[in-house]
Amino acid sequence: MVTLAATAIAWAQQAWTQGASEPTGRSAQISESAVQREVSSPSSAITHSQYTPRQLSITEAVHQAIDWHPVIAESVGELYRRQEGIRVARSGYFPQLSAGVVAGHDSENNGGGDGHAVQLYVSQVIYDFGKISSGVDLANAEVSRSRAEVLQSIDRIARDTADAAVEVQRYQALLETSQEQIDSVSAIASLVRMRSERGASSRSDVLQAQARIEAARAAKQQVIAGLARWRSTLQNLVNASGPVQVTMGTPESMKNACQGPPGEIFASPRILIAEASRAEAMARLSESRADVWPTLSLDASYNRYLDQTYVDTNVLDENESAVFLNLSMPIYQGGRLSASKESASYAVRAAEAAKDAARESVAREYQAAQAQAHGLERSMTILDAREKAIRETRDLYRKQYSSLGTRTLLDLLNAEEELQQARQERIETRFDLKKLEIECLYNTGDIRQAFGIEGRAVQGVEVLP
Repeated sequence: MVTLAATAIAWAQQAWTQGASEPTGRSAQISESAVQREVSSPSSAITHSQYTPRQLSITEAVHQAIDWHPVIAESVGELYRRQEGIRVARSGYFPQLSAGVVAGHDSENNGGGDGHAVQLYVSQVIYDFGKISSGVDLANAEVSRSRAEVLQSIDRIARDTADAAVEVQRYQALLETSQEQIDSVSAIASLVRMRSERGASSRSDVLQAQARIEAARAAKQQVIAGLARWRSTLQNLVNASGPVQVTMGTPESMKNACQGPPGEIFASPRILIAEASRAEAMARLSESRADVWPTLSLDASYNRYLDQTYVDTNVLDENESAVFLNLSMPIYQGGRLSASKESASYAVRAAEAAKDAARESVAREYQAAQAQAHGLERSMTILDAREKAIRETRDLYRKQYSSLGTRTLLDLLNAEEELQQARQERIETRFDLKKLEIECLYNTGDIRQAFGIEGRAVQGVEVLP
């Protein structure tokens, strides 16, 4: 199992070991959480079958999504591939043994010109001015970048799933308040019909109330359509066989996620990727510098001739061996080495700029989400007070309409409409705030901790804090 660490400080030095081969058929190994259960849909109009939507919490939805999603599987597979690249690079420290069979015709000696021989050749690098070590550093940097890319893919799927779950919660809340409006307007319509039967209200009042009922029903159908859309999105993200519902709770770790300065943004995978890319560029620069220096190796060869006639004719020993020191270095390569060194130098500059750009981008996005979240938090208090005042006004108008007759039906219907708008604004603001909290967690790299991903295996990869 591969281990991932999300710390921003020791990402390059941390030990990553692979203790098992890459699992196959990951998606087939996914098991549903035991806490998931079947519940009824809030509205029969939402589904087109008898399938009963499962009810998930936000955290459960995130876990189910990351346990199967192919984007994460792709990044994990790339991590395994690059880890093998470290073994390839380290192999340069060990002797290189090769064998072969040669056959040919020698025209210098009549009668013994055809010869066959088995050859063995071994070479051990003694000193190469850092060529192999630079290759190992490069492979390690590529693995570090791949680890960060795995973390980034996990974070993105977790964010997208949490956002979709919050949208489902939003429309579930809007569906509930839409039904409340229908019930309230229907109660007013019943009151109007009673007054009309007694001659206290006109036929136009009955029709006006009925029109408001139909408007409320139409608004509910729009909410149902939005809910179905986001349920479908969440269904695809969690790989469910049918629509899902989301419990209305919010993890405690999500609350106040946008409070305080962005002190830990350097744990963001985007910054870790930029850091690893810089280390990769530095390793390439070291490698290009080492390429201009000689390589000293100890080489040995052994030949065994298979044709005795050829050996006798050419007065050869049947077995030939040699041991020698080999010093080689490039003299002229058409400018390739100097161009490679300049290219690597520019790559280092670009990587340093990319690292600074990643830090600036993460900090800017976090601060923007933080500022917007603070504004929404302040508006929530105002919206709560507004809704309370409008509700009291609506109740007062209803009493005045039914008992005293000092309010018209239009006053009562408008008050009901204004109350519905206030409820919708409060719901929209509340769930906008939730999405901003998710965005803050994503930008700081804390989304894995918030949803309990750290310390659990994700498609064969263990994520550590």
